[in-house]
Amino acid sequence: MIHYIKGELAFKSPVVAIIETMGIGWELRIPISTYEQLPELGKICTLLTYLHISQEDVRIFGFASEAEREVFQMLTRISGIGPKVALSILSTLSISAFIRAVNSGEEGLLTRVPGIGKKSAQRLIVELRDAVHKLADHISATDVTEADNNSEVEEALISLGFNSAQIRKELSLMGSETANYNTEALIKEIIKRIYQRSR
Repeated sequence: MIHYIKGELAFKSPVVAIIETMGIGWELRIPISTYEQLPELGKICTLLTYLHISQEDVRIFGFASEAEREVFQMLTRISGIGPKVALSILSTLSISAFIRAVNSGEEGLLTRVPGIGKKSAQRLIVELRDAVHKLADHISATDVTEADNNSEVEEALISLGFNSAQIRKELSLMGSETANYNTEALIKEIIKRIYQRSR
């Protein structure tokens, strides 16, 4: 197995990163959470990898952290949850929010993920409840606080009539910057950003 790839970041998008090393450009499928951690183009970059082989093709997936890779591997072992849905989960929920959703049986949080219906959410909760505790070492208190704050902000904005996809996009683009805001200030900031984009 290829454990990681290190080289110059030649291309990046929210779903793909290309790292060039020894004249070879490695195309890696990535979640948005990894995209947010990538350096500028031309900089040296290291991504942890997972080689996925199926009847249709062979793909390499890249991750900024061991926690992301572990969650991806956990998810793809579950019947009906392929790499595409696993990336969707990592792109929509933080690791701490995902752990909380599984531990507390929050189907509603999981069904916000594109590609996850009620039955899939229930299957994730049943099959992973005893396994997600292994990820606790990867989660800091700051991660948990930010995830709880973001979830509260999203619920408040949805109740005001905003689209959940827009909200998650803005929260994702802000990244760790959300930690600089309290809940009320973050709600106002997200509303301002959504309106600026709609002009």
